[in-house]
Amino acid sequence: MKMAKDCQMIKKKQGVGLTSADLSVIFASEQQRKKLDNKTMAKRANPNLMTYSEFLNVLMILAPKVYPKEDPDTVFQKLLLENILPLAAHRIIHKVAVTDDPAIEELLTVIYKKGLEDVFEYYSDVADRRRKLLAAQEVQDNVKLKGGHGQVQVTSKQRAKELRDAKGLIGYAEFINMCQDFKLIALSQVTTIQAGDIFLSSVGEHHGGDSSRDMNLEQFYECLLRLALTAHAGAHSEITTDLKLKALMLFMWKAVNTDDASAKAVNGRGTRSVCDASKSVKSGDLNLYGSSQFNLIMQEVWAKDGFREYLKPIEEEGEDGQTVLNRMLNTDGKSDFSHFAMEGMTQSYETGSPSVVSSTVSTSALGKLLQERPSIVQTLMDSLKDEGTWNE
Repeated sequence: MKMAKDCQMIKKKQGVGLTSADLSVIFASEQQRKKLDNKTMAKRANPNLMTYSEFLNVLMILAPKVYPKEDPDTVFQKLLLENILPLAAHRIIHKVAVTDDPAIEELLTVIYKKGLEDVFEYYSDVADRRRKLLAAQEVQDNVKLKGGHGQVQVTSKQRAKELRDAKGLIGYAEFINMCQDFKLIALSQVTTIQAGDIFLSSVGEHHGGDSSRDMNLEQFYECLLRLALTAHAGAHSEITTDLKLKALMLFMWKAVNTDDASAKAVNGRGTRSVCDASKSVKSGDLNLYGSSQFNLIMQEVWAKDGFREYLKPIEEEGEDGQTVLNRMLNTDGKSDFSHFAMEGMTQSYETGSPSVVSSTVSTSALGKLLQERPSIVQTLMDSLKDEGTWNE
């Protein structure tokens, strides 16, 4: 009850929105349902306490009552953005600025700049189309209200201004889509709640009234930094912030270079394609989610860093070729995404954790892999050239 009041979910007028009585009834009903559905609940030390999942379920039930006139598909999102995250009594926003650390600023605004700009542009285009569709739907709703007679204002001046102000910006929905597309949420690097908190902590005030907040490119950089800090909060003390950021970039790169990601490129999202190979900077790249330039930059950065595991402290003794090759083939390490069905080298794609890996790789299996993935050949050649051990 205190949280509901702190987050301004309780309405003062009876019959309008969520009341204290409604909240008590919903909570009691949910508790009764849990007892019937879950026999192990009675064995808890305090069965009346909610788990995190149960808490989210209650919020989903409350959302339509708090905002009864809102679209059912977006009402939970609105509850999180307008009430839970911004107004929670114990929410503390930690100051994070890209410009505070020269190494971070160089990574985001120089080294990865072009690649991240393309990814941002992809999602801002998606956001622009969504806003236009919503505006068009408002017009249709007005037509229905007027019975199709008389003149109907296409859009209000306020609405038109909001569309202009938000053009080229990313909304909350698109940011969450990005986190899902790059597997940040799907593989539990961050939770949806954490992603929402990161979004709100990075963006500025609303453009007008109760409209959702939108994010510009600079705020997008800050979001990525916050994502890296959140996802790798438990990393070794020797792992610096720039390494955590590189680990996030590597994670995202691997996420869009899998068979699963390629299948999504073919199927698209609904009726809309999620790739545009015509804008690819490299032949054969699907440019999934605008990532073509980002892919190229990440390969160059990782090769320059010796294909290291960014979340592991550098060991004094050099690594052997087998270890480096295993890492390049994503068969060693916690953040594995790509799946290669190779003789004597297998890995669970679903969990991202390695299974039994043989100490040797057959010549035929390696040859087959290099033939199917010429980018690996090019990466190896570039690395050897940099070390001066390759002759044309």
